Amino acid sequence: MANNTAVQIAPDFEQRYPDASARATESAMNLVFTADLLVKRITGLLQPFDLSPAGGLVLSILADSERPLSPHEIASRLIISRATVTGLVDSLERRGYVRRTPHGSDRRMLLIEPTDTGVQVANTFRPIVHQNQKGWMEALSEADQQNLIDTLHRLQAVLIETET
Repeated sequence: MANNTAVQIAPDFEQRYPDASARATESAMNLVFTADLLVKRITGLLQPFDLSPAGGLVLSILADSERPLSPHEIASRLIISRATVTGLVDSLERRGYVRRTPHGSDRRMLLIEPTDTGVQVANTFRPIVHQNQKGWMEALSEADQQNLIDTLHRLQAVLIETET
């Protein structure tokens, strides 16, 4: 790594690994490095609220929803498993941020809704996270940000399509 700010591939990488692409490997490694930095920063911002980044996302989705959501709906919005949602909801419920309520017509199903405390917490941490995200992205022009979004969407589609 150069100056601890970027991952760089050795100049002889493709000679040592003829079936590889130095640019593809360097791109993937920098993407992982950047994602790790973002997660660490967001984790730090949410620490005073005793929330993980995933827990913060779930609480935000629930606070913005006009109705209670099923674990399946939350999982679909975040593209994670229902089992993961269950663990996150358990954690949020222990903190008093959400509650489970019975579904009106299906006794087997539970719905998740934020408590008043959960909504207050979400309304407190989101401006902090949003302000920091805005600051981080000021390094990129509006056009660069849109290009990044488009590029990430294409990469996400390929990764989802080739998932085994």
